Amino acid sequence: MVKFKDTDFLHASSRIKSLERKLLTHRQLIQMIEAPTLDEAWKIANDAGIGVGIPLEQYERALSENLAQTYDFLKSLSKEHGFLDLLRYEYDALNLKLLIKAQAMNREQVELVEMGSVPVSVLREEFRLQKYEQTPCLLAEAVAEATDALARTGDPQWVDVIVDKAMLAAMLQKAMEYKIPFLHKLIKTKIDIANLRSVVRIQRIGKELDFVKRVLVPGGHLDVGALADAFARGMDSIIALMQGSDYGPILEPAFDALRGGKGLTQFERLCDDCITNVLNSVRLIPFGVELLIVYAAAKEAEIKAVRIVMASRLAGVAPDLIKERLRETYA
Repeated sequence: MVKFKDTDFLHASSRIKSLERKLLTHRQLIQMIEAPTLDEAWKIANDAGIGVGIPLEQYERALSENLAQTYDFLKSLSKEHGFLDLLRYEYDALNLKLLIKAQAMNREQVELVEMGSVPVSVLREEFRLQKYEQTPCLLAEAVAEATDALARTGDPQWVDVIVDKAMLAAMLQKAMEYKIPFLHKLIKTKIDIANLRSVVRIQRIGKELDFVKRVLVPGGHLDVGALADAFARGMDSIIALMQGSDYGPILEPAFDALRGGKGLTQFERLCDDCITNVLNSVRLIPFGVELLIVYAAAKEAEIKAVRIVMASRLAGVAPDLIKERLRETYA
């Protein structure tokens, strides 16, 4: 198990603390929503260092580049950076899902995102050869299973289920290589939140218990058996389980609406707030490896929030509805 001393990150921590002050605040995101024009909204993001010199029409490229640059910078602060790479497995998983589905449709060209732990060119070649060296092991193993499931069922949802489950398992496996209790807590919370989202969504659409058992990811703080049992008994039991967990106080505002068959958007937002709550738990630490992890996660949340605002405004979504979609920010 890799161990770090807090003093290993004295210089890095001071750099991070300075960068944290430049993250967009909730108030600034509201200003982006309420800005009279899209250009003015985009300028607020520019002033925070996002998309400087890149036109509004290319905001997606700007957001992706900003996040990729953040990870490159953070990796430059530590000789050992596997604990940062695991936060990028989400994009490796996304790229593999795109490749699997494109292959099934006989599409030779598919656009991938450049933010994963594995360079896109390498991932494409490993997928083509079905020989994986840089791709995280558990994700690589999921490719054959997901490909087979898609061929048998014709349902692309199974690709998402299998690869996403492998992604979370891979994140936990990698996290446990490091003696960083905060990282363990963060990844276990991500697993719990993914599982809670799954049981609520699946309960809403009326799928069977066997499907839920296939979807749930072990390794979190919440027992998957208890989650499956609660699902089998219905939404009231799912809510009771959430109320008795550490996530209850944050998720509580959505419970009445969920009981009435509504409130999914609010619940999804509050689920993300559970992750933010973990990040905030180390806000006052003066230095340490935790600060690199928190900044990476906070930057992810910032980019996601800007994407929500810009995409919603371009689609003509009402300001009040955009505000409902906003998550709590770290800044």
